[in-house]
Amino acid sequence: MDTFGSDKHKKREESNMKKRAAVCAVLLGVTMTMVGCSSGGPIENDYIKITKYKGVEVPAVEGYSEVTDEAVEKRIAEVMEGFAEYTEVTDRPVQEGDTIFVDYTAEVDGVVLDAESGTDYQVVVGNKSLYDEFDSDVIGKNIGDSFVTTKTFSNEYADATLAGKTMDLTITVKRIFEKELPELTEEFVQTVSQESETVEEYRAEVKTLMEEAVEEAVEAELVETVWEAVLTNSEIKEYPADRLEAEIDELYAYYQKGAEVYEMEFDVFLDEVMGLTEEQFVANLQIAAETNLKNDLIVELICEKEKISLTEEEMLEAQEELAKEMGYAGVTEMLEDAGEEAVKSYIMRDIVKEWLVDNCIQVND
Repeated sequence: MDTFGSDKHKKREESNMKKRAAVCAVLLGVTMTMVGCSSGGPIENDYIKITKYKGVEVPAVEGYSEVTDEAVEKRIAEVMEGFAEYTEVTDRPVQEGDTIFVDYTAEVDGVVLDAESGTDYQVVVGNKSLYDEFDSDVIGKNIGDSFVTTKTFSNEYADATLAGKTMDLTITVKRIFEKELPELTEEFVQTVSQESETVEEYRAEVKTLMEEAVEEAVEAELVETVWEAVLTNSEIKEYPADRLEAEIDELYAYYQKGAEVYEMEFDVFLDEVMGLTEEQFVANLQIAAETNLKNDLIVELICEKEKISLTEEEMLEAQEELAKEMGYAGVTEMLEDAGEEAVKSYIMRDIVKEWLVDNCIQVND
């Protein structure tokens, strides 16, 4: 039984489409914002000059806190939450931990405020989803019960029509669902893990995965710190006009696909989804294209000076790894979505960033 409605499949499909659009954005390097003693510089060509890149000094990145047993148990509990089962109950009142659906109507001076009212609102009792006292107000209520709470707006409230007034909020309990969590057993472990057989093995696996995630976070922070330093040390002389135009066209096409995902006309998509006028969009598109191209020019110049390259076999392996990471069925599907040049650029940017990290100097305060 679909406990929470009949439109979950449609929402899942929309989510998948939006996720695919997001993946393309990553591969295209789409962004609407700008980032703002060694022989590694200066180097330059007709388009860009990098004053320093090899041996660039950055603040030392500190490690994160140790993964505790408590953190492991919390993570396992989160996994188990994903396997919770919900059963509708009709023979008892609301209890803490229940998931309930309520209707609520807000009135001020006898006038219903549509913006502050709603139907079939889903609430987990214990999360203080509506207001601080909601849990104590709703616990013990049965299906069909209603209760009223009041709220007085401050005199400085943003909406002048409500400032200083009292709102009556009428809440009606419509449905109650009881959550049942699975037990942490060997059977459950073997359901969620391909490596562990026992509960203790699973705890060890989860701890290892969390420790690896911590290491990756530290590495990612260092990578971005070094890259931002190199960006700061780089100055564009002149953008190659043909490449800049191609970059703009590619990004424009990407956002047009975004409008198609949302099934909107492009001007409506800009207004309602991106919150931009066409003029603002064009200006941001120019900045994004210049930013992406600057990144590519930096990577290309460093690759040329340091003789960093991949063989065809190495590039294919990198593409296969990226396709898997991005959730594609294979390289062909990824290249069709993002384009071969965009994928190669993304891969080479990562390789250069790793090289820069290997050759940076971390300085302690």
